[in-house]
Amino acid sequence: MTGEFLSVSDLQVSYGDMTVLRDVDLSVPEGGVVSVVGANGAGKTTLMKTIAGVKAPDSGSITFRGESAVGLAPHELIQQGLTYVPERHTVFPEMTVLENLQTAMVPVTDSSPDVLERVFDLFPILDERRQQDAGTMSGGQQQMLAIAQGLVVEPDLILLDEPTLGLAPKIVEDVRDTILEISDEGVTVLLVDEKIQLSKEVADELYLMRKSTLQYLGERGKFEAEYERILQETIN
Repeated sequence: MTGEFLSVSDLQVSYGDMTVLRDVDLSVPEGGVVSVVGANGAGKTTLMKTIAGVKAPDSGSITFRGESAVGLAPHELIQQGLTYVPERHTVFPEMTVLENLQTAMVPVTDSSPDVLERVFDLFPILDERRQQDAGTMSGGQQQMLAIAQGLVVEPDLILLDEPTLGLAPKIVEDVRDTILEISDEGVTVLLVDEKIQLSKEVADELYLMRKSTLQYLGERGKFEAEYERILQETIN
């Protein structure tokens, strides 16, 4: 991995009187996978929403490619190469798979003509169901479609928020393989997921979110050695 791609510094975020993120620092180098783990309600999704321009921070800085990202709307960040696949992202159930992907491409006016075919190559199950209404597919297939919607805008950085939530173990394996393939294609991944095992398998660097704060746990070799302790931290 080379170069600091995304940088978050001294981030403070609240909802009303409740502080959700406090003094959060995060660095995502270009290339590879960085993962944030932590118990439910620790603030992981708020972090992702703030980076993606969905939630405004109280203070602190967010820079993407060296430029401030604070105050930019999600569609503006998409145009700059940062896209967000939210937790429980919903597809358009009455649209076909192809129509869902074409709709997701709207914010980008200069996409490559073969981007859809590249995404279908990545997701053969969606290729087989191009003309199928999204609402008739399984939950796992719909999650694949949600990730594919994030990829058709040709991001340089994709934020994946709980992509395995509620999925069967076999589908979790498919999502894991997809994350690794996305990374191999050169897209930087920032992953949030409660499943520490998934992060252990895909992440190059790991952070732990706990009580509104973020702790850097190190690169793969270090956090693999401390796996059991980290597992307990995400449970407690």
